[in-house]
Amino acid sequence: MKRVLILLSLLLLLGLLVACGGGEAAAPAEEPVAEAPAAEEPAAEEPAAEEAASEELYVFLPKSLDNPYWDECRIGMEEKAAEMGVQAEFLGPDTADAAKQVAIFESVIARNPAGIAVSPNDPATVEAAIKAATDAGIPVLAWDADAPDSVRLAYVGTSNVAAGETAAHELAKAIGEEGKVAILHGSLSAANAIERVEGFEKAIAEYPNIEIVATEPTEDSVATALSKAEALLQAHPDLAAFYGVTGSGVPGAAGAVKQADKCGDVAVVGFDVVPQGIEAMREGCAQVLISQRPYGMTQQTLEMLQDLHNGGTLDQEYYDTGVESVYPETLEEFLTTHH
Repeated sequence: MKRVLILLSLLLLLGLLVACGGGEAAAPAEEPVAEAPAAEEPAAEEPAAEEAASEELYVFLPKSLDNPYWDECRIGMEEKAAEMGVQAEFLGPDTADAAKQVAIFESVIARNPAGIAVSPNDPATVEAAIKAATDAGIPVLAWDADAPDSVRLAYVGTSNVAAGETAAHELAKAIGEEGKVAILHGSLSAANAIERVEGFEKAIAEYPNIEIVATEPTEDSVATALSKAEALLQAHPDLAAFYGVTGSGVPGAAGAVKQADKCGDVAVVGFDVVPQGIEAMREGCAQVLISQRPYGMTQQTLEMLQDLHNGGTLDQEYYDTGVESVYPETLEEFLTTHH
């Protein structure tokens, strides 16, 4: 009887175990093994400060920023820099100032750029800065205006004596090879302006009936050029023409001629193709504009600086970018492209 009771107890216990999932129940389901997280790709490292400072930077130092001639230079630099994938800056004093230009030059050297192009207000004042940059391994080119006694590697720009001769012949044609002429000089210390006057005087001597009655500096200021031109018209009521040596001369002279109601009676010939000069020509107050091709000049200079930075060499010391005469009948076509 006891055995029966024990057997019944065992059977009852076994039933309870099965009902509760015991006995030979399946092994508990394994929890899914957490996969090892995929190795994250290393985040792109931020460039170190030293790497950022070593990116290619080229700096152009114009004589000033107020002369409209420099606008086309700056545009040429910016577009070529974007094409080349480099940085470029256009830094200068607000008005033509040799001392301020040197201070800017020295601050740029401290930044250790890949190359510098300078258009000196006064060649003598930048010679020390050019040497300091060169000693620091920074290639320096004179651009637009030369510093021939410095250690600059080359000059890129207009052959200014020849350009002055071109302007003289254009002016002579505009006034029928006779009459009184006044020169609006620009900066008296700038080599390019000095050479343009030299070339002009040399060529105008071929016309015995043309007389230069005055030469006045404008310091590359349109306002100063306007004031000087007004005074010259009063002093010489029979004046036949103005020769504008730099980008401020034509706008200033044309403004004075317009105010005196002498457009077409007093010819205006000179540099450069700037907005005020374009407007003056459209109004009949300017007869010939001499383009230095500032857009292309600056682009060529930037390409040369990068080549020098990358170990290239130059095969000459002087690169003439040429000039082009623009007349009322050719103006609109000329303006369809950069020069």
